[in-house]
Amino acid sequence: MGTINILDAAVKANVEHFIFSSTIYVYSSRGGFYRCSKQAGELYIEEYEKRYGLDFTILRYGSLYGPRATENNGIMRLLRQALNGAISYEGTGDEMREYIYIKDAAKLTVDILLEDQKNRHLIITGHHSLKGSDMMKTINEILDNKVHIEYQCSPSADHYSLTPYSFKPNFGSKIVGNCYMDMGQGLLECLHEIHGKQ
Repeated sequence: MGTINILDAAVKANVEHFIFSSTIYVYSSRGGFYRCSKQAGELYIEEYEKRYGLDFTILRYGSLYGPRATENNGIMRLLRQALNGAISYEGTGDEMREYIYIKDAAKLTVDILLEDQKNRHLIITGHHSLKGSDMMKTINEILDNKVHIEYQCSPSADHYSLTPYSFKPNFGSKIVGNCYMDMGQGLLECLHEIHGKQ
């Protein structure tokens, strides 16, 4: 309803370009109610463009991480656990993610808005796929291999293992930057922030 209220206000105010933050989970059969809400939002935005000529850009973000994230952020949750000596990972470790540092995502978002990207669906994710187990090993090595890692080995019903995509005729173009934060450097910045608050 919030998205519809904003769309109504945009039409009344003759807004030229509507920007919507979505998720790569719109391609998936997973993601629970979060996916449902984003899919519904996208459908309403597309319909408003058809009916009222309200141009839009839909940005489908992948796995974001970086400073100032809350406990809801997967990477920050893992790093906080790691600093306490143990990580409990929900999954087998084979799950794939394309993490993107928040400042890289912000820069790509600004760059997109400076271009003519109207009425497009754009994907903003990281450059490299990373297994959950490789992420755990990376965090452990950064912390001198002092972290005990336990895998719950029960895949989540709401998260994908290899790909967020389920076959649906709804496509988007992936946008990547040439200059971006290395994953290890991004993790270090997050760890420094967490450690400074303890």
